[in-house]
Amino acid sequence: MTVAVPGLLLFFSMQATGKTGNSAIWSGLQNLGGPFQLLGGLFFLVGVGLVVNGVINRCMDTVWIKFYQKRRQLEPTDKLLAEIDKLLLSYPLKIQLKWVVLHNETQKFTVVQFLGRHGFKIGVGGVILLSILGYFGQFSYILDLTSHFKLQYLIGGIIGLFYFAFKRRKPWIIVSLICILINFAEIAPWYWANPAIATPVQSSIPIKVLQSNLLFQNKHYEKLLSFVRQETPDIAAFMEVKGEWKEQLETLRDILPYAVLKGDIALYSSLPLKRVYEESLDFKKRGVIAQISLPEKVLSIVVAHTNIPLSKNLFKNRNQQLEAIADYVAPLNNPALVLGDFNISLWSPIYREFVQNAHLQNARSGFGIMPTWPSFNPLLSIPIDHCFVNREIQVFKTRKGPNIGSDHLPLVTDLGVLKE
Repeated sequence: MTVAVPGLLLFFSMQATGKTGNSAIWSGLQNLGGPFQLLGGLFFLVGVGLVVNGVINRCMDTVWIKFYQKRRQLEPTDKLLAEIDKLLLSYPLKIQLKWVVLHNETQKFTVVQFLGRHGFKIGVGGVILLSILGYFGQFSYILDLTSHFKLQYLIGGIIGLFYFAFKRRKPWIIVSLICILINFAEIAPWYWANPAIATPVQSSIPIKVLQSNLLFQNKHYEKLLSFVRQETPDIAAFMEVKGEWKEQLETLRDILPYAVLKGDIALYSSLPLKRVYEESLDFKKRGVIAQISLPEKVLSIVVAHTNIPLSKNLFKNRNQQLEAIADYVAPLNNPALVLGDFNISLWSPIYREFVQNAHLQNARSGFGIMPTWPSFNPLLSIPIDHCFVNREIQVFKTRKGPNIGSDHLPLVTDLGVLKE
């Protein structure tokens, strides 16, 4: 099993690449290694093997103890002790087995006692398992859901490390370090400097973009309207626009006179909309496509609100919506801006495939992961609201906005559209 589990992980990763032969092996290792590529994949598989080996050893120890607990009630103590001495087992386990044979009382553990003794081991083991399962999100919506909580997994690994370091449990210190490494490798690059980040230059046209999922039930209209007026964006995109929100957003026409409303999505602009496309990105009509005229340039904008992937069909629909966006944006030669609530995080394998196929970059690169949902529970918050740009656009700054009463936090991004 120590070799079988890493082997299966590599096999599934190879299958996901669609390649064969040696190229499939290298690509599979690179997928598992994340930002650390091939070397990271090798260390990842070795770490998984060590964890599996530790778990198996622990299970086998429990089996041996139960085995001798039963036999001591029927067989002579001297016989069992002599038998234990001849077994090819570790010295600490032999001591445990002899203690079991020499003590007549049977240890009874309640669930509370068991969790008290092994709760941290179960917790860290579960976290590292979830960290691994997320890499196979393309196969199931359940596996994809496990990919979104890298920050929470990292915190869990750090807590486990401190606990096991205090208890001096070396094997579990290693397990905690592996958990930390896996998740830190996915989070840290978002805080590193990125080529898309630039200082404003005269050869770019500055554009400020504001986006926010309003939440249908939200009645805190003034919070959102005040925030928009304070930021004075050039482009503002809103999701879950329904009922009174339509009337409230119309009060922004004095600073954002050009607008289009389609389904639950509203796009407002201080710049004239050259064209609004009537065709939908998919059959659910959860996207708006428009163009804005800039000096010497035409800016293409896609605003999307993809399905929440909480079932097999919704998972399939969301992925189809992302594919449709990628198919539309990838061939564009002009500046392209894609923003909205995508119901997918930075660490999903489907997210990675989308940005690669669409030739887009997340504007939060270099500024941190900036979780946006759910705003009411920061401990479980994940980044699912995104602003993407292509190579024709520079990113100067991106940041989260305040709580406006929605379950999502707004995003504000300062961009520069490159001139000829």
